[in-house]
Amino acid sequence: MDGRYWVSGRSEEEARDKAAKAFGVTPDKISLRQDDDVLDTWFSSGLFPFSIFGWPNPSEDLQVFYPGTLLETGHDILFFWVARMVMLGLKLKGQLPFHEVYLHAVVRDAHGRKMSKSLGNVIDPLDVISGITLEGLHAQLLESNLEPAEVERAKQGQKSDYPAGIPECGTDALRFALCAYTSQGE
Repeated sequence: MDGRYWVSGRSEEEARDKAAKAFGVTPDKISLRQDDDVLDTWFSSGLFPFSIFGWPNPSEDLQVFYPGTLLETGHDILFFWVARMVMLGLKLKGQLPFHEVYLHAVVRDAHGRKMSKSLGNVIDPLDVISGITLEGLHAQLLESNLEPAEVERAKQGQKSDYPAGIPECGTDALRFALCAYTSQGE
């Protein structure tokens, strides 16, 4: 079309068929151009421990800082990120990229979902301390990078969970939440 539309596929043929179906035309009417600057998020993250130090070129920083001592991460991305770092580190550098992995607990909302900016269910700790109106919560969503449909979904969740906003709770509420959070892994 005009470069505004994106389609993905495991092969060029699959991408062409998907596009043809989406636009209601035959595959021969579809012109594709592969983006030359795309790397799988988790794959590129797996390269991080040594690529930041100039690999594949030798550098003093690479010698000094690779491997690292500790990686801190959530258990939910252990096999997406950490496993790739290990595989790529062993294959491309011949050694593990770190000596230890510290897995922290995952903060969840009232429905058991991981708190995530992309879900729009993150609560600013300062809003728990000082309080915030429902309208204030909605305004924060509008300043986020969520798609409009996701903003509306998150607003509905906020209306359900915080119909009157979040009352001022002070710092004790956060101390309690921190104690509960740190005891998850025990």
